[in-house]
Amino acid sequence: MDRHGYNIENAENLPPTAATTTVAADNDVTRSRSEQAQRLLLKMDFTIVPMLACSFFIAYLDRNNIGNARVMGMQKDLHLTDKQFFNCLSMFYVGYLTFMLPSNLAMRVISPPKMIGTAIIFFGICTLCLAATKKYAAILVLRVLNGSGQAFVQVAFLYFSIWYKRSEVATRAAMYYTPATISGCLSGLIAYGVDKNLRDTSKLLSWQWLFITEGAPSLVVGVFLFFFLPPFPEQLKKANWIFNREEIKIAVQRTIEANNQPNARIVRKQIWAGLRDPKAYFTAVIHGAVVLGITSINCFLPTFILAFGFGPLETQLFSMIPYGVATVSLVTVCLLSDRVNSKGPVLLLCLATSGIGYIILMATTNKVALIAGACLVTLGIFPGGILNVAWININHGGYTKRSTAWAMAQVTGNACGIVGTQVYRDPPRFLAGHGTLLGSLVLAIGATVTNYLWMKTANRKKEESVMKWRNEGRENPNRNKTYEELLDYHPDFKYIL
Repeated sequence: MDRHGYNIENAENLPPTAATTTVAADNDVTRSRSEQAQRLLLKMDFTIVPMLACSFFIAYLDRNNIGNARVMGMQKDLHLTDKQFFNCLSMFYVGYLTFMLPSNLAMRVISPPKMIGTAIIFFGICTLCLAATKKYAAILVLRVLNGSGQAFVQVAFLYFSIWYKRSEVATRAAMYYTPATISGCLSGLIAYGVDKNLRDTSKLLSWQWLFITEGAPSLVVGVFLFFFLPPFPEQLKKANWIFNREEIKIAVQRTIEANNQPNARIVRKQIWAGLRDPKAYFTAVIHGAVVLGITSINCFLPTFILAFGFGPLETQLFSMIPYGVATVSLVTVCLLSDRVNSKGPVLLLCLATSGIGYIILMATTNKVALIAGACLVTLGIFPGGILNVAWININHGGYTKRSTAWAMAQVTGNACGIVGTQVYRDPPRFLAGHGTLLGSLVLAIGATVTNYLWMKTANRKKEESVMKWRNEGRENPNRNKTYEELLDYHPDFKYIL
């Protein structure tokens, strides 16, 4: 019924004038809401995504700079052994692992802007402190604290799953993650500039200047996000500097259309549902392989390129090339996956591409071929990571269950990240490290195929159930329940393959 009492569904039975007027008015309303929805989406893309992208850019600068600092002489100046340096890399993931699930769940208790903003300020201070640290034990502690703070920034992927529809998540997540690859480019460039221009200019060493240069901006970004990042749509009680009242209403409706329930709470039984779900384990295996690859690149890419036979300054510049390739592929591949509304087959192609890259790295000593192999690795591994993250967040119903599945992937990924900081011990070929990464990708390819087939089978069973109820002329009573009650087992929830 419309506001005049006419039944729009049976407009053909109305008197001609009434039907024409009613349908025309309804079309005007639909067109107006569609235009408002498009305007809302545009505002989200030009405010929320850039703000979170900036947070990730800062996070990755602060996460990766220790690899550049090593090339600049940090390990030598502080008299650290290789084992001690690898331990410094690993301790980051100890803090990260500890707070992964708590941070996911805490976002429903602490509003996203306050939590993310405070976390960025915190790990920025930790990075600044690294510039003044001279003791091995102090570096270990600061790396644990840095990882703990960065765990609270990773909730952005869950944040996207609330604001964006399931067919929009991968592209926005890629736009959010792209600064991570850009930071890889700029990190090498910044390190090159700092090492070239600030070496021997003061009492501070060049690697100390690097930590200061890349740590200080975190404080500014953290304060900005604390005050200006929007909370969840249903938490916006009135118009703000971005959205008007009508746009907020549409945003809440979009939340529901994305299989979310506004003001969802932490539900303990959903944690157990996540732990029992086979999909969560398949995607955790994939995420483990992807993070293992990304970690090795983030921590050791300058070391790899130095071992290719380039000088220290050339190394900082050439480390930009694989990250540049990753930046282009990240957005392109994820945009394509959203357009075709499919994740598994595209993810499979990405993992295979990275596998070929590792084979090249193991098979040759030619400098050009080695750079090409490194580019193939980043070409597949970075978009593959985002596709898997999107696959997790769009295929689990219920906020707590989704948080649990994402935390399981993160725990597995960062446990593998610790391995990634320890396997590259045999320069200059690094055969054991590359072989470990290649093996993990083969395992991830198997998990991708299995997860695809599992969800395809589940979708078919749901379709068969729908046909059964329809043939019996009855309505499935579970259709009236919410996704928070039935999770992704709801009869209307279809897995995106």
